[in-house]
Amino acid sequence: MGKTTKKLTLSAMFLAIGMVLPFLTGQIPEVGNMMLPMHIPVLLCGLICGWQYGAVLGFVLPLIRYFVFGMPVLFPTGTAMAFELMTYGLVIGLVYSVSRWKCIISLYRALIAAMIAGRIVWAAAQMILLGCRAALLH
Repeated sequence: MGKTTKKLTLSAMFLAIGMVLPFLTGQIPEVGNMMLPMHIPVLLCGLICGWQYGAVLGFVLPLIRYFVFGMPVLFPTGTAMAFELMTYGLVIGLVYSVSRWKCIISLYRALIAAMIAGRIVWAAAQMILLGCRAALLH
């Protein structure tokens, strides 16, 4: 099996996991908001398959999930989440791929960078979608 086929197959698996995983925590909203289950497969895809696959998966996952299940609500949550998850997949894959050593410290460095960048992008998307004042009050 070629590398591209393997990465596409793994990305499809991460997409399926991202579609189903929120159902496990969806019954208890407080737990779902703490665990953020759609973020996990995107981060793993960025690490395992690379930043390109992680970014694409991150962008399409909340959009596909909205069109299939109606959640997350497309505007503004789903749209902002699409940009946030795209950033997670892109940054974690990029930072980890350029790390000199592939060790646990590099993994944590990539994870922290991705989470900070993703939250910044989410805030920027919310501010653009809702207007600066409404996003700051939200």
